Formats: sequence, C-alpha cells, structure tokens
Amino acid sequence: MNRGVSKGFTLVEVMVTIAVIAMLAVTVSFVVPDNRDDNLEEDARVLYERIKYAREYALVRNAVLGLRIDQGNSYRFLQFTDGRWQTVNHRGLRRTELDETVLLDVQAADLELLEQDDTDINAVFDIEDDERDADDAQTKSEPTPQLFIFGSGDLPPFELTLSDTGLFADGAGGASWTITSTDGIEISLQREPL
Repeated sequence: MNRGVSKGFTLVEVMVTIAVIAMLAVTVSFVVPDNRDDNLEEDARVLYERIKYAREYALVRNAVLGLRIDQGNSYRFLQFTDGRWQTVNHRGLRRTELDETVLLDVQAADLELLEQDDTDINAVFDIEDDERDADDAQTKSEPTPQLFIFGSGDLPPFELTLSDTGLFADGAGGASWTITSTDGIEISLQREPL
C-alpha cells in the first residue's frame, strides 16, 4: 500500500515555529532601546551646558541672570536690566520647552535664605517708583527667577532635578537627572539611581 503524499504541516511543526517566533519577539523587545530615557539625558545635558554658558555670559557682561522654570516643563533665562527681569533672547539662552512628561524642580539656597529673613524676593530686585519713567511703567517685569547667576559668575548652592514622570503607567516615574552645585563654583550633572 502506498500512502499518499501528505500536504501541509504537522501540529508539532506549527507549534515549534510559533515558539521560535515568540522567543525572537521577546529578544527584540529587550534589545530595542527606550528613546525617552535618552531624550531625558539629552535635555539634562543641554540644560547643564546652558547653565555653564549663562554663567560665562553673566561674568563677561557683568550681568545678573536668572533661570526661570515655568509650569514644570519649560525654562528660560532672564536678565535683570533697567530695574526689571527681562527675557534673554541670546541664541544659547532662549526659552526651551521640554516634553510634557519631563518635570523640572529647583531648590536654591538663595531664596531659602531670603525666606528665612521674611524678605520679599520681588522687593530685592525692585526699583523705587520715582526712578521709573513713563516707558518703564508700561513694560511689565518677568516673574522672578528661581535660580540666580550673578555678574561675578557666582551661583548659590542649588539642586535642579529633571525627571520623567511618564515612563511607567502607574505614574511612579523613572529616570532622573540632577544638576547640582554645593559650593556655587563647581557644577555637576549625574543620573539618579532608580
């Protein structure tokens, strides 16, 4: 008796093929990098370099600059001129919008010291009313920055944290980078452990 030639695949062959495809899919998912962590690192490095550049800018021009964080995910540099804070439009210090999942937080010692003395930070950088002319009264001052960069190049001790709040579905967050200066001279950038 001659058996006919079978056409098709056996159940074992199909199951082995599906198992191999599943293992390849798992391997690929572990190998493909997460761009969000890379983007957060790039944002942290850019901000780190911009703070260093703003320090040099302030030193060369003997200007008082400040870093203002708006809504937790954007920042800009301000300069104190003519008795008010004004946005700096220099190419390396322009306003920067970050991804909506990135959260910026700054803790600076200068504001904490003034708050201990019950000093109104806005009054420190305000000019007398009689010194203002009609044009100055119409121009509104920008909000006071959270981090000051003085004309001498000095910075107050500070800690600035960039964290990604959207890495996990439970909202626990993930990667975090910190820019710090403990003495107002050296600035460091480091990744925080998870």
